[in-house]
Amino acid sequence: MKIHKILYFFILPLVLLTACDDEEFLTEDPKTFNTVDNIFTSSAQVDQLLITLYSDYRNLKVFNWQSKGHGTDVFDSPQFRLGDSFTDYSRINPESGVFNTFYQFYYRLISRANTVIEVANREDINWPSENERAFAVAQAKFFRAYAYGSMAEVFGGVPLVTEIFEEPKFDFERATREETYQFAIADLELSLDGLPETTAQDGRVVKGAALHFLSEFYLGLGILTGSDADYQKAVDYASQVIDGGTFSLMTDRFGERMDEEGKDVWWDLFRANNVNYNDGNRECIWSIQVDFDAYIAEDGAAVLPYPRNFMPVYRAIPGVTGVAEDVGGRGVAFLAPTEYVTDLIWDPAISSNDQRNAEHNIRRTIYYNDESYPESDPGSLIGQVVPQDTIAKANENNGWIYPIFEKLTTDNFVGVDQGENRSNLFRDEYAIRLAETILLRAEAYHRLGNNQAAANDINQLRSRAQCDYLATAGDIDIDFILDERARELLTEESRWHTLLRMGGTVAVDRIREYAMHPHVATSLTFDYNLWPIPQTVIDRNSGNVLEQNPGWNR
Repeated sequence: MKIHKILYFFILPLVLLTACDDEEFLTEDPKTFNTVDNIFTSSAQVDQLLITLYSDYRNLKVFNWQSKGHGTDVFDSPQFRLGDSFTDYSRINPESGVFNTFYQFYYRLISRANTVIEVANREDINWPSENERAFAVAQAKFFRAYAYGSMAEVFGGVPLVTEIFEEPKFDFERATREETYQFAIADLELSLDGLPETTAQDGRVVKGAALHFLSEFYLGLGILTGSDADYQKAVDYASQVIDGGTFSLMTDRFGERMDEEGKDVWWDLFRANNVNYNDGNRECIWSIQVDFDAYIAEDGAAVLPYPRNFMPVYRAIPGVTGVAEDVGGRGVAFLAPTEYVTDLIWDPAISSNDQRNAEHNIRRTIYYNDESYPESDPGSLIGQVVPQDTIAKANENNGWIYPIFEKLTTDNFVGVDQGENRSNLFRDEYAIRLAETILLRAEAYHRLGNNQAAANDINQLRSRAQCDYLATAGDIDIDFILDERARELLTEESRWHTLLRMGGTVAVDRIREYAMHPHVATSLTFDYNLWPIPQTVIDRNSGNVLEQNPGWNR
Protein backbone atom coordinates (compact mmCIF):
# COMPACT_ATOMS: atom_id res chain seq x y z
CA MET A 1 0.00 0.00 0.00
CA LYS A 2 2.75 2.49 0.99
CA ILE A 3 4.90 1.62 -2.01
CA HIS A 4 1.94 2.19 -4.32
CA LYS A 5 1.33 5.62 -2.78
CA ILE A 6 4.99 6.67 -3.17
CA LEU A 7 5.04 5.59 -6.81
CA TYR A 8 1.77 7.38 -7.43
CA PHE A 9 2.95 10.73 -6.09
CA PHE A 10 6.32 10.37 -7.84
CA ILE A 11 4.99 9.42 -11.27
CA LEU A 12 1.87 11.60 -11.44
CA PRO A 13 3.74 14.96 -11.73
CA LEU A 14 5.93 13.50 -14.49
CA VAL A 15 2.90 12.34 -16.41
CA LEU A 16 1.22 15.73 -16.07
CA LEU A 17 4.40 17.53 -17.10
CA THR A 18 4.89 15.32 -20.11
CA ALA A 19 1.27 15.71 -21.08
CA CYS A 20 1.64 19.48 -21.04
CA ASP A 21 4.83 19.37 -23.12
CA ASP A 22 3.83 16.71 -25.60
CA GLU A 23 0.21 15.87 -26.35
CA GLU A 24 1.39 12.92 -28.44
CA PHE A 25 2.23 11.12 -25.19
CA LEU A 26 -1.46 10.38 -24.72
CA THR A 27 -2.11 9.45 -28.34
CA GLU A 28 -2.72 5.72 -28.63
CA ASP A 29 -0.67 3.84 -31.20
CA PRO A 30 -1.84 0.22 -30.90
CA LYS A 31 -0.03 -2.32 -33.02
CA THR A 32 -3.16 -4.34 -33.71
CA PHE A 33 -6.93 -4.11 -33.40
CA ASN A 34 -9.18 -7.16 -33.16
CA THR A 35 -12.23 -6.46 -35.28
CA VAL A 36 -14.78 -8.51 -37.20
CA ASP A 37 -12.80 -7.67 -40.33
CA ASN A 38 -9.54 -9.26 -39.19
CA ILE A 39 -10.23 -11.72 -36.39
CA PHE A 40 -12.00 -14.29 -38.59
CA THR A 41 -9.68 -15.83 -41.15
CA SER A 42 -11.03 -19.37 -41.51
CA SER A 43 -14.26 -21.34 -41.53
CA ALA A 44 -13.10 -23.13 -38.36
CA GLN A 45 -13.12 -19.83 -36.47
CA VAL A 46 -16.64 -19.10 -37.67
CA ASP A 47 -17.70 -22.52 -36.42
CA GLN A 48 -16.17 -21.77 -33.03
CA LEU A 49 -18.48 -18.78 -32.76
CA LEU A 50 -21.39 -21.05 -33.64
CA ILE A 51 -20.34 -23.40 -30.85
CA THR A 52 -20.52 -20.41 -28.51
CA LEU A 53 -24.15 -19.95 -29.54
CA TYR A 54 -24.87 -23.56 -28.60
CA SER A 55 -23.06 -23.07 -25.30
CA ASP A 56 -25.03 -19.91 -24.49
CA TYR A 57 -28.28 -21.71 -25.25
CA ARG A 58 -27.32 -24.65 -23.05
CA ASN A 59 -26.37 -22.44 -20.14
CA LEU A 60 -29.71 -20.64 -20.04
CA LYS A 61 -31.82 -23.74 -20.59
CA VAL A 62 -29.97 -25.80 -17.98
CA PHE A 63 -29.06 -23.33 -15.25
CA ASN A 64 -31.75 -20.65 -15.33
CA TRP A 65 -34.66 -21.45 -13.02
CA GLN A 66 -37.23 -19.38 -14.90
CA SER A 67 -36.46 -21.39 -18.04
CA LYS A 68 -37.71 -24.40 -16.05
CA GLY A 69 -40.93 -22.68 -15.03
CA HIS A 70 -39.94 -21.18 -11.68
CA GLY A 71 -42.73 -18.85 -10.60
CA THR A 72 -45.40 -20.33 -12.86
CA ASP A 73 -48.05 -22.94 -12.14
CA VAL A 74 -45.46 -25.75 -12.06
CA PHE A 75 -42.56 -24.65 -9.80
CA ASP A 76 -41.68 -22.21 -7.07
CA SER A 77 -39.24 -22.06 -4.18
CA PRO A 78 -40.31 -24.04 -1.11
CA GLN A 79 -41.29 -22.23 2.03
CA PHE A 80 -37.88 -22.38 3.69
CA ARG A 81 -36.44 -20.60 0.62
CA LEU A 82 -39.05 -17.86 0.30
CA GLY A 83 -36.31 -15.31 -0.35
CA ASP A 84 -35.76 -17.02 -3.71
CA SER A 85 -39.43 -17.06 -4.69
CA PHE A 86 -40.39 -15.57 -8.04
CA THR A 87 -44.03 -15.02 -7.20
CA ASP A 88 -43.90 -12.14 -4.73
CA TYR A 89 -45.14 -9.33 -6.94
CA SER A 90 -44.42 -6.72 -4.33
CA ARG A 91 -40.78 -7.29 -5.32
CA ILE A 92 -41.09 -8.11 -9.04
CA ASN A 93 -40.81 -5.09 -11.32
CA PRO A 94 -38.99 -3.91 -14.46
CA GLU A 95 -35.78 -3.61 -12.47
CA SER A 96 -35.78 -7.29 -11.47
CA GLY A 97 -32.62 -8.98 -12.68
CA VAL A 98 -34.42 -12.00 -14.12
CA PHE A 99 -35.93 -9.96 -16.94
CA ASN A 100 -32.61 -8.36 -17.80
CA THR A 101 -30.93 -11.78 -17.81
CA PHE A 102 -33.30 -13.07 -20.47
CA TYR A 103 -33.27 -9.86 -22.51
CA GLN A 104 -29.48 -9.70 -22.60
CA PHE A 105 -29.23 -13.42 -23.33
CA TYR A 106 -31.41 -13.13 -26.42
CA TYR A 107 -29.56 -10.10 -27.77
CA ARG A 108 -26.24 -11.81 -27.14
CA LEU A 109 -27.48 -14.68 -29.33
CA ILE A 110 -28.60 -12.18 -31.94
CA SER A 111 -25.29 -10.33 -31.92
CA ARG A 112 -23.28 -13.49 -32.36
CA ALA A 113 -25.65 -14.82 -35.00
CA ASN A 114 -25.37 -11.55 -36.93
CA THR A 115 -21.60 -11.86 -36.81
CA VAL A 116 -21.67 -15.40 -38.18
CA ILE A 117 -24.05 -14.40 -40.99
CA GLU A 118 -21.84 -11.48 -42.02
CA VAL A 119 -18.51 -13.26 -41.77
CA ALA A 120 -19.62 -16.56 -43.29
CA ASN A 121 -20.59 -14.76 -46.48
CA ARG A 122 -17.26 -12.99 -46.90
CA GLU A 123 -15.24 -13.96 -49.94
CA ASP A 124 -11.98 -14.28 -47.99
CA ILE A 125 -13.34 -17.08 -45.77
CA ASN A 126 -12.67 -20.40 -47.45
CA TRP A 127 -15.18 -23.17 -46.81
CA PRO A 128 -14.60 -26.86 -47.58
CA SER A 129 -17.86 -26.78 -49.53
CA GLU A 130 -20.80 -24.53 -50.27
CA ASN A 131 -22.99 -26.87 -48.20
CA GLU A 132 -20.87 -26.23 -45.10
CA ARG A 133 -21.08 -22.48 -45.59
CA ALA A 134 -24.83 -22.74 -46.05
CA PHE A 135 -25.09 -24.88 -42.91
CA ALA A 136 -23.19 -22.27 -40.89
CA VAL A 137 -25.49 -19.47 -42.08
CA ALA A 138 -28.56 -21.64 -41.48
CA GLN A 139 -27.52 -22.35 -37.89
CA ALA A 140 -26.98 -18.65 -37.25
CA LYS A 141 -30.36 -17.75 -38.74
CA PHE A 142 -31.94 -20.47 -36.62
CA PHE A 143 -30.52 -19.02 -33.40
CA ARG A 144 -31.43 -15.47 -34.40
CA ALA A 145 -34.97 -16.62 -35.17
CA TYR A 146 -35.18 -18.56 -31.91
CA ALA A 147 -34.13 -15.43 -30.00
CA TYR A 148 -36.60 -13.10 -31.70
CA GLY A 149 -39.48 -15.57 -31.58
CA SER A 150 -38.84 -16.24 -27.90
CA MET A 151 -38.71 -12.51 -27.15
CA ALA A 152 -42.00 -12.04 -29.00
CA GLU A 153 -43.47 -14.62 -26.62
CA VAL A 154 -42.28 -13.09 -23.36
CA PHE A 155 -41.42 -9.42 -24.12
CA GLY A 156 -43.62 -8.71 -27.15
CA GLY A 157 -42.25 -6.41 -29.85
CA VAL A 158 -38.55 -5.62 -29.59
CA PRO A 159 -35.98 -3.76 -31.72
CA LEU A 160 -34.99 -5.84 -34.75
CA VAL A 161 -31.20 -5.76 -35.08
CA THR A 162 -29.78 -7.37 -38.21
CA GLU A 163 -26.37 -5.76 -38.50
CA ILE A 164 -23.19 -5.20 -36.53
CA PHE A 165 -22.91 -1.66 -35.15
CA GLU A 166 -19.47 -0.09 -34.96
CA GLU A 167 -20.66 2.83 -32.85
CA PRO A 168 -22.95 2.95 -29.80
CA LYS A 169 -26.61 3.36 -30.68
CA PHE A 170 -29.18 4.87 -28.32
CA ASP A 171 -32.26 5.28 -30.49
CA PHE A 172 -33.59 1.78 -31.12
CA GLU A 173 -37.27 1.45 -32.01
CA ARG A 174 -39.51 -1.39 -30.96
CA ALA A 175 -41.10 -3.46 -33.66
CA THR A 176 -44.58 -4.74 -32.92
CA ARG A 177 -45.06 -8.17 -31.42
CA GLU A 178 -46.52 -9.31 -34.74
CA GLU A 179 -43.52 -7.96 -36.68
CA THR A 180 -41.14 -9.69 -34.29
CA TYR A 181 -42.85 -13.03 -34.83
CA GLN A 182 -42.83 -12.46 -38.58
CA PHE A 183 -39.11 -11.71 -38.60
CA ALA A 184 -38.38 -14.91 -36.65
CA ILE A 185 -40.58 -16.91 -39.02
CA ALA A 186 -38.83 -15.47 -42.08
CA ASP A 187 -35.41 -16.37 -40.67
CA LEU A 188 -36.52 -19.91 -39.90
CA GLU A 189 -37.96 -20.38 -43.36
CA LEU A 190 -34.68 -19.16 -44.87
CA SER A 191 -32.74 -21.62 -42.69
CA LEU A 192 -34.60 -24.71 -43.89
CA ASP A 193 -32.61 -25.34 -47.07
CA GLY A 194 -29.30 -25.16 -45.22
CA LEU A 195 -30.23 -27.50 -42.36
CA PRO A 196 -29.85 -31.27 -42.71
CA GLU A 197 -32.54 -33.80 -41.89
CA THR A 198 -30.16 -35.47 -39.42
CA THR A 199 -26.55 -34.94 -38.43
CA ALA A 200 -23.80 -37.23 -37.26
CA GLN A 201 -22.71 -34.63 -34.69
CA ASP A 202 -25.01 -34.81 -31.68
CA GLY A 203 -26.43 -31.50 -30.61
CA ARG A 204 -26.30 -29.69 -33.96
CA VAL A 205 -29.51 -28.10 -35.19
CA VAL A 206 -31.45 -30.03 -37.83
CA LYS A 207 -34.36 -29.10 -40.08
CA GLY A 208 -36.89 -30.58 -37.66
CA ALA A 209 -35.88 -28.05 -35.00
CA ALA A 210 -36.60 -25.13 -37.34
CA LEU A 211 -39.92 -26.67 -38.36
CA HIS A 212 -40.84 -27.10 -34.69
CA PHE A 213 -40.26 -23.42 -33.91
CA LEU A 214 -42.06 -22.39 -37.09
CA SER A 215 -45.10 -24.20 -35.72
CA GLU A 216 -44.69 -22.56 -32.31
CA PHE A 217 -44.19 -19.03 -33.64
CA TYR A 218 -47.09 -19.33 -36.10
CA LEU A 219 -49.23 -20.35 -33.12
CA GLY A 220 -48.15 -17.20 -31.31
CA LEU A 221 -48.79 -15.11 -34.39
CA GLY A 222 -52.22 -16.66 -34.83
CA ILE A 223 -53.17 -15.80 -31.26
CA LEU A 224 -52.38 -12.16 -32.09
CA THR A 225 -54.06 -12.04 -35.49
CA GLY A 226 -56.89 -14.50 -34.92
CA SER A 227 -56.06 -15.81 -38.38
CA ASP A 228 -56.93 -19.41 -39.20
CA ALA A 229 -54.26 -19.20 -41.90
CA ASP A 230 -51.60 -18.76 -39.21
CA TYR A 231 -52.98 -21.67 -37.21
CA GLN A 232 -53.00 -23.81 -40.34
CA LYS A 233 -49.37 -22.92 -40.95
CA ALA A 234 -48.64 -24.11 -37.39
CA VAL A 235 -50.36 -27.40 -38.22
CA ASP A 236 -48.55 -27.77 -41.53
CA TYR A 237 -45.07 -27.16 -40.16
CA ALA A 238 -45.64 -29.47 -37.18
CA SER A 239 -46.96 -32.14 -39.53
CA GLN A 240 -43.75 -32.06 -41.55
CA VAL A 241 -41.94 -33.14 -38.38
CA ILE A 242 -44.55 -35.55 -37.02
CA ASP A 243 -45.41 -37.28 -40.29
CA GLY A 244 -42.17 -36.74 -42.21
CA GLY A 245 -40.68 -40.12 -41.41
CA THR A 246 -37.47 -38.93 -39.71
CA PHE A 247 -38.83 -38.69 -36.17
CA SER A 248 -41.26 -40.88 -34.27
CA LEU A 249 -42.42 -41.45 -30.71
CA MET A 250 -40.54 -44.13 -28.82
CA THR A 251 -43.22 -46.62 -27.87
CA ASP A 252 -41.10 -49.66 -26.98
CA ARG A 253 -38.33 -50.13 -24.44
CA PHE A 254 -34.94 -49.04 -25.81
CA GLY A 255 -31.35 -48.23 -24.92
CA GLU A 256 -28.70 -49.72 -22.69
CA ARG A 257 -31.07 -50.59 -19.85
CA MET A 258 -34.12 -51.73 -21.79
CA ASP A 259 -34.06 -55.20 -20.23
CA GLU A 260 -34.37 -53.99 -16.63
CA GLU A 261 -37.65 -55.11 -15.13
CA GLY A 262 -40.18 -52.83 -13.52
CA LYS A 263 -39.50 -49.86 -15.82
CA ASP A 264 -41.01 -48.55 -19.06
CA VAL A 265 -40.23 -46.55 -22.18
CA TRP A 266 -40.89 -43.25 -20.38
CA TRP A 267 -38.16 -44.14 -17.88
CA ASP A 268 -35.86 -45.10 -20.76
CA LEU A 269 -36.25 -41.65 -22.32
CA PHE A 270 -34.31 -40.03 -19.48
CA ARG A 271 -31.44 -42.48 -18.98
CA ALA A 272 -27.82 -41.73 -19.86
CA ASN A 273 -26.82 -42.55 -23.45
CA ASN A 274 -30.48 -42.70 -24.49
CA VAL A 275 -31.22 -39.07 -25.33
CA ASN A 276 -29.68 -38.39 -28.75
CA TYR A 277 -31.14 -39.31 -32.11
CA ASN A 278 -27.88 -41.13 -32.83
CA ASP A 279 -28.43 -43.19 -29.66
CA GLY A 280 -31.45 -44.69 -31.41
CA ASN A 281 -33.93 -42.25 -29.85
CA ARG A 282 -36.09 -41.23 -32.81
CA GLU A 283 -38.08 -38.91 -30.56
CA CYS A 284 -35.17 -36.52 -30.07
CA ILE A 285 -35.24 -33.62 -32.52
CA TRP A 286 -32.51 -31.51 -30.91
CA SER A 287 -30.37 -32.17 -27.83
CA ILE A 288 -28.18 -30.26 -25.40
CA GLN A 289 -24.76 -31.82 -24.96
CA VAL A 290 -23.42 -32.69 -21.50
CA ASP A 291 -20.18 -34.56 -20.88
CA PHE A 292 -18.40 -35.53 -17.66
CA ASP A 293 -14.92 -35.62 -19.17
CA ALA A 294 -15.38 -32.12 -20.61
CA TYR A 295 -16.79 -30.97 -17.27
CA ILE A 296 -13.76 -32.01 -15.25
CA ALA A 297 -11.31 -30.89 -17.94
CA GLU A 298 -12.46 -27.44 -19.01
CA ASP A 299 -16.21 -27.00 -19.43
CA GLY A 300 -17.76 -26.42 -16.03
CA ALA A 301 -21.18 -25.93 -17.63
CA ALA A 302 -21.28 -29.42 -19.18
CA VAL A 303 -23.54 -30.66 -16.41
CA LEU A 304 -27.19 -30.90 -15.37
CA PRO A 305 -27.45 -29.64 -11.76
CA TYR A 306 -30.92 -31.15 -11.42
CA PRO A 307 -30.48 -33.38 -8.34
CA ARG A 308 -29.18 -30.41 -6.36
CA ASN A 309 -31.83 -27.96 -7.54
CA PHE A 310 -34.93 -30.15 -7.81
CA MET A 311 -34.50 -32.99 -5.32
CA PRO A 312 -36.22 -32.85 -1.91
CA VAL A 313 -34.49 -33.01 1.47
CA TYR A 314 -35.62 -36.40 2.75
CA ARG A 315 -32.76 -36.38 5.28
CA ALA A 316 -34.88 -33.92 7.28
CA ILE A 317 -37.11 -36.86 8.24
CA PRO A 318 -36.04 -38.70 11.42
CA GLY A 319 -34.89 -42.14 10.34
CA VAL A 320 -34.00 -41.10 6.78
CA THR A 321 -30.44 -40.12 6.05
CA GLY A 322 -27.89 -39.68 3.31
CA VAL A 323 -27.50 -38.10 -0.11
CA ALA A 324 -27.35 -41.25 -2.20
CA GLU A 325 -29.54 -42.70 -4.92
CA ASP A 326 -32.26 -43.87 -2.54
CA VAL A 327 -33.14 -40.23 -1.71
CA GLY A 328 -32.55 -38.82 -5.21
CA GLY A 329 -29.04 -37.54 -4.57
CA ARG A 330 -27.79 -34.48 -2.73
CA GLY A 331 -30.96 -32.42 -3.06
CA VAL A 332 -31.23 -29.01 -1.44
CA ALA A 333 -34.72 -28.16 -2.79
CA PHE A 334 -34.12 -24.88 -4.57
CA LEU A 335 -37.21 -25.53 -6.70
CA ALA A 336 -40.26 -27.43 -5.53
CA PRO A 337 -43.14 -28.67 -7.68
CA THR A 338 -46.54 -27.18 -6.97
CA GLU A 339 -49.52 -29.26 -5.90
CA TYR A 340 -50.79 -28.84 -9.45
CA VAL A 341 -47.78 -30.87 -10.68
CA THR A 342 -47.58 -33.41 -7.86
CA ASP A 343 -51.29 -34.19 -7.50
CA LEU A 344 -53.92 -32.29 -9.47
CA ILE A 345 -52.87 -33.28 -12.99
CA TRP A 346 -52.78 -36.92 -11.88
CA ASP A 347 -56.46 -37.11 -10.99
CA PRO A 348 -57.35 -40.81 -11.38
CA ALA A 349 -60.35 -39.89 -13.50
CA ILE A 350 -57.92 -38.68 -16.17
CA SER A 351 -54.62 -40.36 -15.38
CA SER A 352 -55.38 -43.84 -14.13
CA ASN A 353 -52.41 -46.14 -14.88
CA ASP A 354 -50.52 -43.30 -16.58
CA GLN A 355 -46.94 -44.58 -16.73
CA ARG A 356 -45.62 -41.04 -16.32
CA ASN A 357 -47.07 -41.15 -12.80
CA ALA A 358 -45.85 -44.65 -11.96
CA GLU A 359 -43.78 -45.06 -8.79
CA HIS A 360 -40.60 -45.65 -10.77
CA ASN A 361 -41.13 -42.32 -12.58
CA ILE A 362 -42.48 -40.19 -9.73
CA ARG A 363 -41.30 -41.62 -6.44
CA ARG A 364 -43.83 -40.86 -3.70
CA THR A 365 -43.04 -43.54 -1.14
CA ILE A 366 -40.29 -42.80 1.39
CA TYR A 367 -38.48 -45.59 3.25
CA TYR A 368 -36.51 -45.57 6.47
CA ASN A 369 -32.79 -46.12 5.79
CA ASP A 370 -30.97 -44.93 8.94
CA GLU A 371 -29.22 -47.84 10.67
CA SER A 372 -28.94 -45.84 13.91
CA TYR A 373 -32.65 -45.06 14.13
CA PRO A 374 -34.58 -45.41 16.40
CA GLU A 375 -32.41 -45.30 19.51
CA SER A 376 -34.57 -47.89 21.23
CA ASP A 377 -33.99 -50.48 18.51
CA PRO A 378 -31.40 -49.22 15.96
CA GLY A 379 -32.03 -50.31 12.40
CA SER A 380 -35.31 -52.04 13.11
CA LEU A 381 -37.27 -49.75 10.73
CA ILE A 382 -34.97 -50.01 7.71
CA GLY A 383 -36.96 -50.67 4.56
CA GLN A 384 -40.29 -49.81 6.11
CA VAL A 385 -42.47 -47.01 4.72
CA VAL A 386 -42.29 -43.72 6.61
CA PRO A 387 -45.80 -42.83 7.90
CA GLN A 388 -47.46 -39.79 6.36
CA ASP A 389 -47.84 -38.00 9.70
CA THR A 390 -44.08 -38.27 10.29
CA ILE A 391 -43.43 -36.80 6.84
CA ALA A 392 -45.93 -33.99 7.42
CA LYS A 393 -44.30 -33.05 10.74
CA ALA A 394 -40.83 -32.90 9.17
CA ASN A 395 -42.20 -30.87 6.27
CA GLU A 396 -44.21 -28.38 8.32
CA ASN A 397 -43.26 -24.75 7.58
CA ASN A 398 -40.45 -25.92 5.31
CA GLY A 399 -41.90 -27.45 2.16
CA TRP A 400 -38.71 -29.37 1.44
CA ILE A 401 -40.27 -32.84 1.22
CA TYR A 402 -42.11 -33.72 -1.98
CA PRO A 403 -42.09 -36.49 -4.62
CA ILE A 404 -38.94 -37.31 -6.57
CA PHE A 405 -39.30 -36.88 -10.34
CA GLU A 406 -36.98 -39.56 -11.69
CA LYS A 407 -36.45 -37.73 -14.99
CA LEU A 408 -34.44 -35.21 -12.92
CA THR A 409 -32.16 -37.66 -11.13
CA THR A 410 -30.55 -41.06 -11.58
CA ASP A 411 -29.87 -44.33 -9.82
CA ASN A 412 -26.33 -44.35 -11.23
CA PHE A 413 -24.43 -41.16 -10.43
CA VAL A 414 -21.28 -40.46 -12.44
CA GLY A 415 -18.00 -39.24 -10.98
CA VAL A 416 -18.50 -40.17 -7.33
CA ASP A 417 -15.07 -41.79 -7.33
CA GLN A 418 -13.61 -38.51 -8.66
CA GLY A 419 -15.09 -36.19 -6.07
CA GLU A 420 -18.63 -35.65 -7.34
CA ASN A 421 -21.24 -35.60 -4.56
CA ARG A 422 -24.43 -36.65 -6.36
CA SER A 423 -25.52 -33.08 -7.03
CA ASN A 424 -25.32 -33.38 -10.81
CA LEU A 425 -26.37 -35.48 -13.76
CA PHE A 426 -24.08 -36.19 -16.68
CA ARG A 427 -26.44 -37.11 -19.47
CA ASP A 428 -27.51 -35.13 -22.49
CA GLU A 429 -30.75 -33.17 -22.31
CA TYR A 430 -33.62 -32.57 -24.69
CA ALA A 431 -33.86 -29.20 -26.40
CA ILE A 432 -36.83 -30.39 -28.47
CA ARG A 433 -38.62 -33.72 -28.17
CA LEU A 434 -41.24 -34.83 -30.68
CA ALA A 435 -43.84 -35.00 -27.91
CA GLU A 436 -43.75 -31.20 -27.70
CA THR A 437 -44.23 -30.83 -31.46
CA ILE A 438 -47.28 -33.10 -31.20
CA LEU A 439 -48.70 -30.89 -28.45
CA LEU A 440 -48.10 -27.78 -30.55
CA ARG A 441 -50.11 -29.33 -33.37
CA ALA A 442 -52.84 -30.33 -30.94
CA GLU A 443 -53.11 -26.73 -29.77
CA ALA A 444 -53.20 -25.46 -33.35
CA TYR A 445 -55.98 -27.92 -34.20
CA HIS A 446 -57.92 -26.77 -31.14
CA ARG A 447 -57.59 -23.12 -32.16
CA LEU A 448 -58.85 -24.09 -35.62
CA GLY A 449 -61.92 -25.64 -33.99
CA ASN A 450 -60.92 -29.23 -34.78
CA ASN A 451 -60.95 -30.70 -31.28
CA GLN A 452 -61.13 -34.28 -32.51
CA ALA A 453 -57.82 -33.90 -34.33
CA ALA A 454 -56.39 -32.26 -31.20
CA ALA A 455 -57.59 -35.19 -29.07
CA ASN A 456 -56.07 -37.64 -31.55
CA ASP A 457 -52.68 -35.97 -31.20
CA ILE A 458 -52.84 -35.84 -27.41
CA ASN A 459 -53.85 -39.49 -27.37
CA GLN A 460 -50.63 -40.41 -29.14
CA LEU A 461 -48.90 -39.45 -25.89
CA ARG A 462 -51.55 -40.85 -23.61
CA SER A 463 -51.53 -44.19 -25.45
CA ARG A 464 -47.75 -44.35 -25.18
CA ALA A 465 -48.16 -43.73 -21.44
CA GLN A 466 -50.73 -46.58 -21.22
CA CYS A 467 -53.43 -44.27 -19.82
CA ASP A 468 -56.78 -45.96 -19.21
CA TYR A 469 -58.58 -42.79 -20.26
CA LEU A 470 -58.11 -41.30 -23.73
CA ALA A 471 -59.14 -37.74 -24.46
CA THR A 472 -62.32 -36.96 -26.34
CA ALA A 473 -63.11 -33.90 -28.43
CA GLY A 474 -65.25 -32.64 -25.56
CA ASP A 475 -62.25 -32.67 -23.19
CA ILE A 476 -60.12 -30.35 -25.27
CA ASP A 477 -59.56 -26.79 -24.15
CA ILE A 478 -56.48 -24.73 -23.32
CA ASP A 479 -56.44 -25.99 -19.72
CA PHE A 480 -56.45 -29.62 -20.84
CA ILE A 481 -53.62 -28.93 -23.29
CA LEU A 482 -51.60 -27.15 -20.59
CA ASP A 483 -52.23 -30.05 -18.19
CA GLU A 484 -50.96 -32.52 -20.77
CA ARG A 485 -47.90 -30.37 -21.39
CA ALA A 486 -47.20 -30.45 -17.64
CA ARG A 487 -47.57 -34.23 -17.53
CA GLU A 488 -45.31 -34.74 -20.53
CA LEU A 489 -42.85 -31.83 -20.61
CA LEU A 490 -42.11 -30.78 -17.02
CA THR A 491 -38.76 -28.89 -17.05
CA GLU A 492 -38.37 -29.54 -20.80
CA GLU A 493 -40.70 -26.82 -22.03
CA SER A 494 -40.10 -23.21 -21.08
CA ARG A 495 -43.36 -22.81 -19.17
CA TRP A 496 -43.13 -19.02 -19.06
CA HIS A 497 -42.91 -18.85 -22.84
CA THR A 498 -45.83 -21.25 -23.20
CA LEU A 499 -48.11 -19.33 -20.83
CA LEU A 500 -47.26 -15.84 -22.06
CA ARG A 501 -47.49 -16.91 -25.70
CA MET A 502 -51.15 -17.77 -25.08
CA GLY A 503 -52.01 -14.15 -24.32
CA GLY A 504 -54.96 -12.85 -22.37
CA THR A 505 -54.72 -13.63 -18.68
CA VAL A 506 -53.76 -17.28 -19.10
CA ALA A 507 -50.47 -16.87 -17.24
CA VAL A 508 -51.70 -14.79 -14.30
CA ASP A 509 -54.88 -16.82 -13.90
CA ARG A 510 -52.93 -20.05 -13.57
CA ILE A 511 -50.28 -18.53 -11.32
CA ARG A 512 -53.01 -17.30 -8.98
CA GLU A 513 -54.89 -20.59 -9.07
CA TYR A 514 -51.96 -22.93 -8.47
CA ALA A 515 -49.60 -20.73 -6.47
CA MET A 516 -47.61 -22.45 -3.78
CA HIS A 517 -47.61 -19.48 -1.37
CA PRO A 518 -50.33 -17.13 -0.02
CA HIS A 519 -48.34 -14.01 -0.89
CA VAL A 520 -49.22 -14.48 -4.58
CA ALA A 521 -52.90 -13.75 -4.01
CA THR A 522 -52.11 -10.58 -2.08
CA SER A 523 -49.29 -9.28 -4.31
CA LEU A 524 -50.43 -10.18 -7.85
CA THR A 525 -53.02 -7.42 -7.98
CA PHE A 526 -52.61 -6.59 -11.68
CA ASP A 527 -52.88 -8.50 -14.94
CA TYR A 528 -50.16 -8.91 -17.54
CA ASN A 529 -49.45 -11.12 -20.53
CA LEU A 530 -45.86 -10.03 -21.19
CA TRP A 531 -42.81 -9.60 -19.04
CA PRO A 532 -41.65 -6.00 -18.63
CA ILE A 533 -38.94 -4.51 -20.80
CA PRO A 534 -35.99 -4.19 -18.38
CA GLN A 535 -35.80 -0.67 -17.01
CA THR A 536 -32.07 -0.50 -17.74
CA VAL A 537 -32.83 -1.06 -21.44
CA ILE A 538 -35.40 1.73 -21.46
CA ASP A 539 -33.04 4.10 -19.64
CA ARG A 540 -30.08 3.42 -21.95
CA ASN A 541 -32.12 4.07 -25.10
CA SER A 542 -31.95 7.82 -24.48
CA GLY A 543 -32.49 8.80 -28.13
CA ASN A 544 -35.93 7.22 -28.41
CA VAL A 545 -38.66 6.20 -26.01
CA LEU A 546 -39.19 2.46 -25.56
CA GLU A 547 -42.69 2.01 -24.20
CA GLN A 548 -43.12 -0.27 -21.20
CA ASN A 549 -45.42 -3.27 -21.52
CA PRO A 550 -48.95 -2.90 -20.09
CA GLY A 551 -49.36 -3.66 -16.41
CA TRP A 552 -45.80 -2.83 -15.38
CA ASN A 553 -46.05 0.96 -15.04
CA ARG A 554 -46.95 0.75 -11.39
